[in-house]
Amino acid sequence: MATKDERLEMRVSKTDRELIEDAAKHLHESVSDFTRNAALDRAQHVLARAEVTLMPAEQFDALFASLDVADEAPELAKAFARPRRFKRG
Repeated sequence: MATKDERLEMRVSKTDRELIEDAAKHLHESVSDFTRNAALDRAQHVLARAEVTLMPAEQFDALFASLDVADEAPELAKAFARPRRFKRG
């Protein structure tokens, strides 16, 4: 387990504090552990949503299928048709 040497403080209303304390008691956790775990869960959720793109299955299938269809690239075709300047020897 990582050493806990950083401190994070926050201000809450009396009602919020009581709610957090009650929830922590139900889980047999300290208020500090409960609050840290809740914050870490939320942070992981937020970052996971930021790193993952969600889309309907049909849209994903269409996107994936489009990778097999070549785009027209006339300039590339012209460049490919020209004789090579350098040849491997």
